[in-house]
Amino acid sequence: MSGVEEGAIALAGHDELFPAASLRAPRDPVGWAAWRLRDAVVTRELGIEDVVSAHLARLEEVEPTLGAAVFVRRDAALREASEAQALLDGGAEPGPLCGVPITVKDIIATEGTPTRCGSGAFAGNVPEVDAVAVQRLRAAGAIVIAKTNCPEFAFGITTENEAHGITHSPWGAHSPGGSSGGEAALVAAEASALGIGSDYGGSVRWPAQCCGVLALRPGAGAVDGTGQLPERGGRMDGRPGTASGPDSVQRQFQVIGPIARTVRDLAIAFGVLGGRGVVAGAGDLRIGWLTTVDGSRVAPDVESAVRAVAAELSAAGVAVEEATGTLDGLHSAFNELRDTDPLADLRAALGTRRALVGAAASLLLDAAPVSSADPAPLQQKLAHRRARVLERLQRTPVLVLPVAPAAACGLEGTALVEGELVAGFGLMAQCRAVSALGCPALSIPVVRDRRGLPLSVQVVAGPGQEGLVLSVGLVLERLLGGRQAPPWRAP
Repeated sequence: MSGVEEGAIALAGHDELFPAASLRAPRDPVGWAAWRLRDAVVTRELGIEDVVSAHLARLEEVEPTLGAAVFVRRDAALREASEAQALLDGGAEPGPLCGVPITVKDIIATEGTPTRCGSGAFAGNVPEVDAVAVQRLRAAGAIVIAKTNCPEFAFGITTENEAHGITHSPWGAHSPGGSSGGEAALVAAEASALGIGSDYGGSVRWPAQCCGVLALRPGAGAVDGTGQLPERGGRMDGRPGTASGPDSVQRQFQVIGPIARTVRDLAIAFGVLGGRGVVAGAGDLRIGWLTTVDGSRVAPDVESAVRAVAAELSAAGVAVEEATGTLDGLHSAFNELRDTDPLADLRAALGTRRALVGAAASLLLDAAPVSSADPAPLQQKLAHRRARVLERLQRTPVLVLPVAPAAACGLEGTALVEGELVAGFGLMAQCRAVSALGCPALSIPVVRDRRGLPLSVQVVAGPGQEGLVLSVGLVLERLLGGRQAPPWRAP
């Protein structure tokens, strides 16, 4: 593959993932990539307290407009920054995220810090332990500065709830997407160097597009998901549940993934979260592109964006072919299986607090079955369709397709696509098809639509191929610029 050799995501050492930057940024660390913040801290160009203080100040600056943070750990973060600096000065080996300020979605457990799942029903919930993902990030040197908003129980494609209100986008009168909308908004607004969200049917990929940043949905099982609340059996303290029986449908498909402003930051974050380095082979590669799944329509700008990506890759020497129809059947199979989920863990966690659930989440609970019928036939149906796609990926190892049929929607959660109003989860067809596949997917901005809003593509590869999607992402970042900075900046 042309260009991969010079910038391949490589090796477990984190420090040598990419060539060193040729330009030094201004001393103000706000807006620096996570990897540059870490390097500046390690070389003593900046102190960890300076980095954390600057991001807390930026958070305070943007919050009145965005409404993305539900709990700010100001005092705790500054204390941890001071402790981290003392360890570094004392000769401690710096981790790959040493001194990097991060934010964490409100359904991922954080020890001693409220985790409420965007719900008044869990207003007093303070986990006893960190989620495994947060443990690993902290061990790598990251400092959590805030928890971020999501729709109640993370069910929604926009980010608002009755407990914390509406999260707005730095792109103006548009939604930051959902359900990891608070994360994407703060990363885009440069108040967070790295965001940690969860993705069931598109919940890091869609907000990343809406806000012009990047996200990685790791493949199934690549990142330990323990500590996504509620846990098995309804536990809310961050500890793994002990409920017997198979995983729920949500637990089968929902993964924890990073949101960032550069491919390199995603690679480092995945290396930490997955407990292993990111390795990608170089050489010849065939990429297939498609725009629709199950015959769904896409906006003309979206079609043009995918074709432009294919043309840029082809011009760079990559073998590119059309792959229309490759993912057909996965979206419908995912929906059928998801509709069988009785949400038992959530019902157990709520207990007698069911009346405290907001109106939108109540509708979802009411629509879900109280008990699950035998999902085996639907599991087999999905497995058959997945096997067909995985066989195709043996011949065409990478697929490129839209994140959604349109750019960011309004706060009402609808978009006009070819004269047809597409609402709610209808905007998630492309994302849900990829979720059903269980493979890694990168969401990366490539162009803007005619309104000036960012449009992203998904880069998808086979199981265990996170390094491959990141390597292709690196090429796209070089060819098309990657992160799209919002025109808005708080006064």
